[in-house]
Amino acid sequence: MILVSLAANDPRIDAFWYGLYWDAFSAQHEPLASWHAALRGRAAYELHIDLALDGEAIAGGIVYERYPRTGCGLVTYMTVATAHRRHGLGERLLKAAATSLYERGAPFVLGEVNDPERATHEHAAEASARLRRFQRWDARVIDVRYVQPALGEDLVRDRDLVLLVLPPVPPTISGITLRAFLDEFYEATERTPPDPEISVPDIIRLVER
Repeated sequence: MILVSLAANDPRIDAFWYGLYWDAFSAQHEPLASWHAALRGRAAYELHIDLALDGEAIAGGIVYERYPRTGCGLVTYMTVATAHRRHGLGERLLKAAATSLYERGAPFVLGEVNDPERATHEHAAEASARLRRFQRWDARVIDVRYVQPALGEDLVRDRDLVLLVLPPVPPTISGITLRAFLDEFYEATERTPPDPEISVPDIIRLVER
């Protein structure tokens, strides 16, 4: 099993989007055209797509972004084919992506998963199992109210997510930096200020749930 980073125009971008990615995220998928544009440098953030390959077959993939103004990283999507689950591939993909972003100076690298207490896209038990899995991989929940901006013209804001900080977890999370990232994230996606429901204190707690 090898991990590869995709460049613009790689045909495996479309294969991943129409395959594993669509199956996992059909309820709230990002437009394929936005991936192609970002990989060509036409977005306000840097997009990276890494695939795990079993021969020529795509066994898993992860999509992550770096926001240049704050330097923060965000893992937006990760999925593993059913036949390759329970072998540590998800953790390998996640840690490789987070390490790449931290090595480039990210003050923190964030992730998003469905909140078991708010889940509408899947059963609460599935959301709870996923959150526990990320916590076993040493991610921690950022104790703030979070709303994801709309990621495409036909999509809506997602109010059912938990915001995570990914390992290696820094000793502290600055509320000032997180607010600056959310400003940058919303500006890049919606060109609007962050959702008024979002509340980020100056001192942020990292918790397990």
